[in-house]
Amino acid sequence: MTIVDAYEKINEFLTSNHVINLEKDFKSIVEISGDEDQEKAALTCALEELEKAEVLKSTSIRDQKYWVLYKPLESFSQSLEINYLIAAGISSVINRVCEIVENESDKSDATNITEKDIQNLIFIASKVSEENLKK
Repeated sequence: MTIVDAYEKINEFLTSNHVINLEKDFKSIVEISGDEDQEKAALTCALEELEKAEVLKSTSIRDQKYWVLYKPLESFSQSLEINYLIAAGISSVINRVCEIVENESDKSDATNITEKDIQNLIFIASKVSEENLKK
């Protein structure tokens, strides 16, 4: 497991939990483990990076380490700069799907990409099947 894979598993776990203890929560975070120590190492690295980014804070209680969310994940925001070609590509994908499903209200403006556009792009990507990708 890479640290990026570990981020994904941690983020998924944190959508319904505010505290992580790897000893107690490992099997909830990683359902199938090939090498528990290696996967715990990746998770620990990801947790430490999230702590540096001030998403989590850690503490030890009775020789057990806990990571606690500062605030719910959805309340953290980020700034992102993208060039016009990327923005146009995002808008093109969203607008093409909007045309197919006859939804004018979710069309995207390439000169002003918003969080809603990114949410729509994630929704569209989640609906793409593996079969379609292989074609």
